[in-house]
Amino acid sequence: MKASILFCLCLLPGPLWAAEPQADPANAPMTHAMVRAASIQWGAAPPALPPGAQAVVLSGDPGKPGAFAIRLKAPPGYRVPRHWHPTDEQVTVLEGDFTLSMGDAADAHAADLVPGDYVLLPKQMLHEASTRNGGVVQINSTGPFEINYINPADDPRKQAAPKAAGSKR
Repeated sequence: MKASILFCLCLLPGPLWAAEPQADPANAPMTHAMVRAASIQWGAAPPALPPGAQAVVLSGDPGKPGAFAIRLKAPPGYRVPRHWHPTDEQVTVLEGDFTLSMGDAADAHAADLVPGDYVLLPKQMLHEASTRNGGVVQINSTGPFEINYINPADDPRKQAAPKAAGSKR
């Protein structure tokens, strides 16, 4: 009896091994991305964000479909007015302080965030972000990145470009 049970147990893994899926090159994972903090080269934040912040793309391309990760460095007093995104947004505070206000009212559900704090903002959730002393956040989302300001006057892309000195326009 023991021998027949042992024989059956030995046969059991066979079908499991046979069912193991074969690697599909079309679904193979992309190469990894590693960014050392010391090698980050900050640039101007995208024009869809208020001026003054710096940004760097860590992986992906925010302008194209697919996952991306960016870091945003904000100076003291920086504020991104109330807005929403068509995709989920994940925010992790890396340095400094950030206040995130979520919901229909500007002061509704305000949360003061410190380094290590993480927030998942579902798509289309109204929110506003600001920092008193400056800080760095990492944002993970799915592109293409889009930001929709509640008040169109808050959208930096719609503000008139400064006229050059001596311009007659």
